[in-house]
Amino acid sequence: MTNLAQSAPRDTLTFAVHHPFPIVAETLDALVRANQPGATAVDYAKADLVIATLETLNGLELTPGTRVAVLVDHADRRPVQDARGRGAIAALPLDLPADHLRAALGAVLAGRNWWPVVANVDPEGQAPASRRLDALSGQQFKVLDLMSRGRLNKQIAYDLGISEGTVKSHVSSILRKLGVERRTQAIATFITTGDMSRGMVRTTIGPVAAHLSRATHAAR
Repeated sequence: MTNLAQSAPRDTLTFAVHHPFPIVAETLDALVRANQPGATAVDYAKADLVIATLETLNGLELTPGTRVAVLVDHADRRPVQDARGRGAIAALPLDLPADHLRAALGAVLAGRNWWPVVANVDPEGQAPASRRLDALSGQQFKVLDLMSRGRLNKQIAYDLGISEGTVKSHVSSILRKLGVERRTQAIATFITTGDMSRGMVRTTIGPVAAHLSRATHAAR
């Protein structure tokens, strides 16, 4: 398959989702529509964006300029490298938790590249950053996201509708769970992990579908 050019999304997105499990394809289809009002599902040959597995892409002849996001089971090195080699703009691990999946897909729908952190073991034996980020709750994820945007505690409290004291408590927990001492270090971890991608290993379609379902529900 020829490498595909990376082009900006059109005003009205046309897309195609392909996955061997219908529940995954249908849920991703719904998630795209929820995140991109007006998006239209079309045949892959006419789509601006194709979301599919590597195996599916092997059998497709896509129009030059079509953007491709590759679906992978986990954030493992080989499939991510293969996706890059195919000229894709993203690799989306299907075991991403709901908040992270929405963030990743949102980046893709906005025309940006999105790549997960490939899970490795640090030389000191410490869990990789992506695994440490797994320890964050959904609210802590939101707080860290806002921190990375330069928001102060008082502003974060206003944005999330919580007290400044609660924000400070979340920040303390974030630093502890990420194993860092300073706010700037936590933000750096967020930025270098590509919008908080996760690499947890789940091997059955059940948990994958559950994550996708929760992501779709939350996007509505």
